[in-house]
Amino acid sequence: MTSTDHSTDRNTPREQALHWFSKVQLGILTPDEQRELDAWLACDPAHEREYRSLQDVWKVADYLPMDEMRAIMDRTDDDRPHHGRRRMLIGAGATCAAVITASWLTHDLWAPSPTFTQRLATSKGERRQIGLPDGSHIDLNTDTDISIAFYNARRTVELHRGEALFSISHDTARPFLVEAGDARVLVTGTQFDVRRDQDRVMVAVQEGSVEFSTGPWWQRKRALLAAGQVSVASPQDGLISPYPDHVETITAWQRGRLVFRDVPLSDVAAELSRYLNQPLRIADTRLGQLRISGTLSIEAPEAALDILPEIAPVTVIRHVDGASVIMSR
Repeated sequence: MTSTDHSTDRNTPREQALHWFSKVQLGILTPDEQRELDAWLACDPAHEREYRSLQDVWKVADYLPMDEMRAIMDRTDDDRPHHGRRRMLIGAGATCAAVITASWLTHDLWAPSPTFTQRLATSKGERRQIGLPDGSHIDLNTDTDISIAFYNARRTVELHRGEALFSISHDTARPFLVEAGDARVLVTGTQFDVRRDQDRVMVAVQEGSVEFSTGPWWQRKRALLAAGQVSVASPQDGLISPYPDHVETITAWQRGRLVFRDVPLSDVAAELSRYLNQPLRIADTRLGQLRISGTLSIEAPEAALDILPEIAPVTVIRHVDGASVIMSR
């Protein structure tokens, strides 16, 4: 059953974008409406431009003093009857739309222009290190895409996909923000790794500390990570509490290695596939459950397939089309 509150009832792409964006931010988009939104975005480039413009404005809204708006959104209503909750939700939606509209209309007045921008990407198997104007460094792992924007009061990176290791120059006057979908990592100066696999984001801290958060701005979940700690955020599990882990193992890719500590062979194959032009397959499910410990070089990803039989009782069959399959020895 599709929604009766169609975005096409509104006159302009901007009004339609506001309708959809308000629903997404409030978390009230149904599966049918999500399909409608996807179709609306795909049918006209103007739709996506307006929607992306709203996203840009909303990011800056996090830096505005909106305590009163946050207080309204933070209210819970578990003890009220259903019709009371519905009235409150409608009110919250109006508030959300009002905030977005006001922010959008005044965007040129308060949105600062960046002092530095850059877009960078790596291909499959490629790794790359870059230096930033503030003295920070970013190591990009395989198949990674980022956008960088520096402002007078903040430094931002958007991780569109992939993984990056950040070594951030300390500057309390200009916090450094990494955005990966709904997840955000906020620091002033430290060293940490961020990996984004679609909607799943993992953060691992090598030095210093970071604030890791996810969710809509009026009810974001936050966690403080110290050196040696890891956390994961995903729509399915929310924000997982920080836990100690071998961060040096997680970031070994920056040194050209992959390190595995008693993990299923299926995980090894999935990790290697990130660096190969074609996914590495396993012949059967039972073989994928075999536990593996060892290290592989990713300096030449294809050569790692020759080393795999040395750390596991398997053989790798290579086909003429470039595909590879792991089989029992």
